[in-house]
Parts: sequence; C-alpha cells; structure tokens
Amino acid sequence: MENGQLAGYAGDVRYPQPAPADHPWQTMPHHSMTPHISGSSLSAQTRYAAGSREILEAYFAGTSIRDEYLIVDAGKLAGAGAHSYSTRS
Repeated sequence: MENGQLAGYAGDVRYPQPAPADHPWQTMPHHSMTPHISGSSLSAQTRYAAGSREILEAYFAGTSIRDEYLIVDAGKLAGAGAHSYSTRS
C-alpha cells in the first residue's frame, strides 16, 4: 500500500486487537476491515453480506456510508465505533 504496488486491501482480522493508534491500518487509504464471522449463523452471514454490499455500493457511488456501518473513518473512531469503543487503553 505504501509504495503503490497494491491498489487496496480488505481483511477480516487484524493483530493485535485492538490495533494501536499508530498502526498503519488506522490511516491507510483504500482499505476495508470486515468483522470476522467464523461460527456465526447463516442468517447473520446474510446480513453481513448485505451490509458489505451496501457499503461498497455507497463507496463506488460516492455517497455516504451509514453511521451504523462505520467503526473508523479518517483514522478516528466514527459512527457506531465512536459509540462502542474507547480510544483509552
């Protein structure tokens, strides 16, 4: 990502959890982190897939992503993430 060899990154797990404030993924452009859904129900996976599709459609249309889908935006807690997580360690 830093030297331009990759256009983007998407993943479902990061180490360590939670990532430290200076972790490169916190501010890296063109990346997405999704929840790790191993062991979830089929109906939950269907909802995850629908939400992921909605996020991608909003991104490519240049429209806003719903707050309930946001965890981090521009390197800062946002949307649901701002209500669910703390920046304190």
